[in-house]
Amino acid sequence: MKIHTLTDVGEAAYRAWLESRNPGETPPVALLNGASETAVALDVEIDLTKKFGTRYEFGRYLTEILKDRDIKSLLSQKNDGIWNWMTIAYFDQFGQKTSKPWHYVVTRRGHSGSLAYRHLARTSVEMYWRHREGSLVMLNVDMSTWGDMSEQLTSRQNVAYHKGFIKTANLLYLDKGKLRRGAAGRVPPRAKRHTGDRRGRGGVARLALAVRRLCRTYDTHVLEPENMIGLLPREFSSFGHRPLGSQ
Repeated sequence: MKIHTLTDVGEAAYRAWLESRNPGETPPVALLNGASETAVALDVEIDLTKKFGTRYEFGRYLTEILKDRDIKSLLSQKNDGIWNWMTIAYFDQFGQKTSKPWHYVVTRRGHSGSLAYRHLARTSVEMYWRHREGSLVMLNVDMSTWGDMSEQLTSRQNVAYHKGFIKTANLLYLDKGKLRRGAAGRVPPRAKRHTGDRRGRGGVARLALAVRRLCRTYDTHVLEPENMIGLLPREFSSFGHRPLGSQ
């Protein structure tokens, strides 16, 4: 089937359906190819029967399908209807766990700012397009799962677009393609910490802080991941990588 986009009529109908849908329900067929709800957006065929084990596989598939197109332009606001249609096209895979509307409808203005990065289809393609195999650390999850690692790595552009950071995160936190325990952990607020509490130490949130500090001295965008890891504080050695100068 050719890639479609939702019209204004389709967008309104989709949002209304999401608000009232029952568990396990799939979108009305009119939202897939209805004459007033949709329009052909690209002369590009996709396989609606294709099953994906992870959002990484989905992102790779769409990026390859769209390799002759200007993906950066497709990610712009004027094409949000394409990505919303994508969640409809694969809703049987996207719609099983998450329930927030911003996972299915590109949301540019949320109560705390843009939530476009939380869109399951659009972000899968953008992160694979930007990082290729490096996107595994954030996308190697079930199709309908957002995940704390995705949240921490995509919610800020200075992290999501930083190739050196993402490559380093892959080396630190992946073991045979699976996230290491504690990778997405967060340091508890001071009031909830006790003496010797190591929760969240060396996790991805701490990595963002450490890399931001390294930026004061190094060009972290060109620094090789192995070298960046060697410059990190000792707390990151818990993930199997020793800092420079350690024995």
